[in-house]
Amino acid sequence: MSEARTCPVDGVVEVDMNSEAFAENFKDIYTQMHASGCPYAHSSAGDFYAIGKHQDIVKACTNTKLWSSKLGPALQYQSPETPGVLVSVDPPEHTFEARLVGKAFSKVYFESFIPGIKAFLNERIDSFIANGRCDIHKEISEPLPLWVIFAMFGKAIDDEGIDAYREGFVGSIGQMLAPNPVRPPSRNAFADSFLSDHLADVKRKLASGEAQADDNLLTRFITTEIEGRRLTDDKILAFCNFLLAAGSGTTTILLSGLLYQLLSSPEQFAKLKANPDLVPLAIEESLRVESPLHGLFRTNNEEVTVGPLTIQPDTKVMMMWAAANLDPTVFPNPEKFDLDRDLADVRKHLAFGYGIHICRGAPLSRIEARLFLETILERLPNLRFDGAMKKDHRIPIFNGIGELPVAWDV
Repeated sequence: MSEARTCPVDGVVEVDMNSEAFAENFKDIYTQMHASGCPYAHSSAGDFYAIGKHQDIVKACTNTKLWSSKLGPALQYQSPETPGVLVSVDPPEHTFEARLVGKAFSKVYFESFIPGIKAFLNERIDSFIANGRCDIHKEISEPLPLWVIFAMFGKAIDDEGIDAYREGFVGSIGQMLAPNPVRPPSRNAFADSFLSDHLADVKRKLASGEAQADDNLLTRFITTEIEGRRLTDDKILAFCNFLLAAGSGTTTILLSGLLYQLLSSPEQFAKLKANPDLVPLAIEESLRVESPLHGLFRTNNEEVTVGPLTIQPDTKVMMMWAAANLDPTVFPNPEKFDLDRDLADVRKHLAFGYGIHICRGAPLSRIEARLFLETILERLPNLRFDGAMKKDHRIPIFNGIGELPVAWDV
């Protein structure tokens, strides 16, 4: 896959998604793509095409025979020997995995974490509320999603472990848009061995009767069976690594992005405070305007034409969720964070993907965002900016946030 598979196309914008210029100006670039009438992109730096038109992405994501996930969601071509999961496999393997995960990720299971999330939020706020100010991104947005995932694993994690895993994400997800990824060596021995050691321990406890099938996510993965088939250990570890990296990273951005949008739109924030029933709409509108993830890749199984692009087989093509969420043919005045929109219309956003590969953890992310916002509104009066929000560009495929300083009345 070393020879170039793509080339510049007249009228199609050139992007380098690893560049500082793109990280700082991507919303302007997406807006210009739509305004030009050609919501597509090409990257000579990455040798890929990108689709930013909402309708075209929806069409592609419902045609898995043409648009495959088997070569992975990143720019690099995934080896067939890699034990991919969900976003890295096609039917029928995906069908089996989705059914199994659907049994493990039930609505009741997700809602069982609500008391723990509330307690975590209140304990964190108790630790800094008297100061009258903090970096809410560091204090809550970063640790909460990881705490939830470790709770799903049936394992506690402290702040040191959270920091270690966050740094690990930079070395893994940070390479998803790299043409020639080189993952730096890990400096976290605990993270390197934790999952395999924990899986072995959980299996031992199940065998001895110390653990039950519904105790945690690992016990559910180990014991859940679909038509006589269960997940292998490699698949379980791949699922867990996927949750740690993708699930927590995107939810962290959702939490801070939601608060940033509200604080940046005083009229909308006042409207929400006056009507808390708008919280679900605020979450969806933030996911649309402040999409955590720029997009994921598919590869086409045969030559295909999309808009002005003629695409050779097995070409990496990004489904640009964040660009599609600013498509004016679907979302009028798309750059505006607007709580007067209809919830059903806003939920046409693609922040969680679309089709069979839609994010299976989306309901849990929404729960975390709702409890995060409700608790902050209840406990931090007259919340306001205490400095500029700072971006984090170390993971180019993310709309990264690094700092969100806020203050409140004490």
